[in-house]
Amino acid sequence: MLSKISDPTRSRDVRLAHPRPNCALSSSRKVRRAFTIVELLVTLTIIALLTSIMMPGLRAARESAHRMVCTSNLRQIGLALYGYSALYGDQLPSTIFDDEGSAAAQEMMAINTGQAPIPNFAASADGLGWLVSPEVQLIENLHLLYCPCHRGNHSFSRYEDGWDPSAMERFYCNYHFIGDTDRETGAHRRLFMLAPEAAVVVDGMRDRADINHRYGTNTLRSDLSVRFWHDRQFRLRNAINMVEGDAPAPEYTYRELWKLFAKAE
Repeated sequence: MLSKISDPTRSRDVRLAHPRPNCALSSSRKVRRAFTIVELLVTLTIIALLTSIMMPGLRAARESAHRMVCTSNLRQIGLALYGYSALYGDQLPSTIFDDEGSAAAQEMMAINTGQAPIPNFAASADGLGWLVSPEVQLIENLHLLYCPCHRGNHSFSRYEDGWDPSAMERFYCNYHFIGDTDRETGAHRRLFMLAPEAAVVVDGMRDRADINHRYGTNTLRSDLSVRFWHDRQFRLRNAINMVEGDAPAPEYTYRELWKLFAKAE
């Protein structure tokens, strides 16, 4: 009987004599395992692979969004052209680069004459520049004349602070104007007499650096619709020369291109 009573007491005495080890001290002695170099390299490789898979999709989405902004710009330019036509007897904005002796289809991206090719000709607004000039001002936001896809030398930031219709420096936008004179017939173009599918304004094409979109160009037609002319064969890029000295393509090349743009899908 005494032995049974004393057993629990003896067990308690043993526990008191040998206390449990300190848990904090024991855990601090454990080795914390980190990433190995192999695991880190594998992780970085997976991240790089996923990024490379996603980037084309992100670029395509950005291009699509920018093309929509470009389409909106052209529609507003079209409304302004109709306003100009209503004010000035159905005429399109005048441009010196359609005049005899100064015909230069490649300069139809210019919005002022700059150092004009005709002696004693006063520098003034020209082409699409009339739409934003103080005399007419059918477009108040100069930004509408610039495409967000433009990667050439004629960005909005380059001209926004110094735009002046009478400046001797020539200013360019990102859109190409067909002009107010039909170079084949010599007749003045009247907006309401143009065929509905006739292209009036397209993306810039002074040289290859001015082509805004990779696989074609937006086209504003005389009926105010905007169509995208698909160019998977790079016919536009091949037609516009990019030679030393920034020399543009000859005038007849532009006449042929405008005919192609009328067939925009």
